[in-house]
Parts: sequence; C-alpha cells; structure tokens
Amino acid sequence: MSKIEKREAEVSDEADWSRAWQVVAQLAEARATTLREIGAPGPTAPAPHLPSDAAAAATLEASDQLPRDIAEIERAAHALRRAEPTLEPSRPAIETSGEVRGGRSLWLLLGLIWLTALLVVSCGAVALALLVL
Repeated sequence: MSKIEKREAEVSDEADWSRAWQVVAQLAEARATTLREIGAPGPTAPAPHLPSDAAAAATLEASDQLPRDIAEIERAAHALRRAEPTLEPSRPAIETSGEVRGGRSLWLLLGLIWLTALLVVSCGAVALALLVL
C-alpha cells in the first residue's frame, strides 16, 4: 500500500469515526429527551464498593429490579412510538391465510424430462435407421 493510499484510508477512517460519534451523540440526546418525557431519573454512577449491610440491601433491591426495568422499557417504547411514529414497522396490507399453496408436483417435471429424453432418443434412432437403410 502506497503512502497516498494509506493517507486516504486514514482520512476515510477518521470520517467514519466522526460519523459514528455523531450518531452516538444523537442517540444519547434522544435517550435524554425520552427519559425527560417519561419522567425517569437519569443514569447514576455505581458505587465503587458497598459495605455488607449495603450489599444486603442491594441484593434485596436487585430482586425487584427486573420488573422496574421492564416497566421503564415499556414507558420508553411508548414515548418513542409517540415521538417517532414512522419507526413503527409497517403491517402488510393483505392478510395472508393459514393455507399453504401447493406448487406443481416435482414428479410431473421429472416425467416431462424423461418423456423429452425418450423423444430425443427415439428421433435419433429413427434418423439413424433411415440413414442406414
């Protein structure tokens, strides 16, 4: 790789990373807006170490953490649906029935192939017989 190609690759990598950081910043801003809309508290930093009583309290708190997290996710999803309705997946206009339409039988295709081969061989045999006579 030449120096010019390396430099172009580095410039393109920097542009990719700049774009990635822009997307991350937009996501962080959208998250903060959504958290403000649903009234959820912002992220908190975890404690570096917990005393034994605090560890026991944290264990009790962690047991009901899952239902709270699920409720928070549902509130955030509802707020996101209100803020960006275009992100909702589109539903098909025509409902499909539960019946599976059967295609043509494979045996019909194989039979046609064999009949064609038989026809070609028989035509060749007739042509050969006419040439010999």
